[in-house]
Amino acid sequence: MADTFVSDFQVRSLAGEPCAAVSVRNLSTNLYAASDAWGRKCTVAPQPCLISAEVHFKQPFGTAAANDQLGADTVHYGNLSKAILERMKRFAVPREQEQEQEQSGNGDKNSVQENNNNNNNNNNNNNFTLAYVIHDLWVGLTGWAHFGSVKEEEKPFLDISTIRFLSLTVTLPKASLLGDGVSMTCSQFFRNGPGEKMRENLISASLKIHNLKVPTLVGVNPHERRAKQFVVTSVNVERYFRMDDYYPELEGVVVKALEESSYETLEALGAHLAEKILEPDHRKDHTKWQVHIRMEKPTAVPLADCPIVEARAGYGFPAPGRPAAS
Repeated sequence: MADTFVSDFQVRSLAGEPCAAVSVRNLSTNLYAASDAWGRKCTVAPQPCLISAEVHFKQPFGTAAANDQLGADTVHYGNLSKAILERMKRFAVPREQEQEQEQSGNGDKNSVQENNNNNNNNNNNNNFTLAYVIHDLWVGLTGWAHFGSVKEEEKPFLDISTIRFLSLTVTLPKASLLGDGVSMTCSQFFRNGPGEKMRENLISASLKIHNLKVPTLVGVNPHERRAKQFVVTSVNVERYFRMDDYYPELEGVVVKALEESSYETLEALGAHLAEKILEPDHRKDHTKWQVHIRMEKPTAVPLADCPIVEARAGYGFPAPGRPAAS
């Protein structure tokens, strides 16, 4: 069977331009889940969370457009927002508080079992990672696991037989020490509707660190060799299959490479960054990662906001050449 786990760009390209779509951007809530910027589990104090959903339909709006009323050919964005927030409530309670409630049940095993079921089938608190949160949300909205072939909810919010493309993004704006946050995105092109062929649908998952601001020695001009300047770097890892909270470690890899830089060009620095991220120690067993690096130098061109250099590397891309570090 052909590889169905691809990049977000490939999923969107094959799904094509939508004839009808409904989106909700940056729906706000708090989570007692995932790791913070220091890699600590948020079990006692919550962290802010932003959720975006994008739904493309197979057919144009029919009833909604012709009769000016909602029908099965669309999704009410207010109800979509409510469904998302309702699903996220399972991550809105401190984990330690839940444990105390279970332990104070005076031996009531039924009560303990009920609490465990409400906490996603006895998953350990430490397993409430960012990847777990977005995949649980996916199940709640579609009824199916994002990776394709397992139906987990009998009455999901969305009727996926009418949907061509779905994308969910969960952003943690405070989960980066030097950047503007961390996000994970899952997307799927529903080429096949519910059934055995669900596993043949194209899916994508990516982890992104946004706008790391790191003083970096880089530039070809004499004055740029005398002092560091800010390089604003975003790193997006696609074909991302890991379920642990890897982003604090990933940020450390990127920041260390930038701080130690002595390259003259962003092109060479980008190649070096990609090489560091794709080292086997960081990828573990995931040899099919694709890395998209975007670098900005805000002070380099006085009459522009910034010059930007982007590079892609990893699975399916040729290894970028670069000079040896000085």
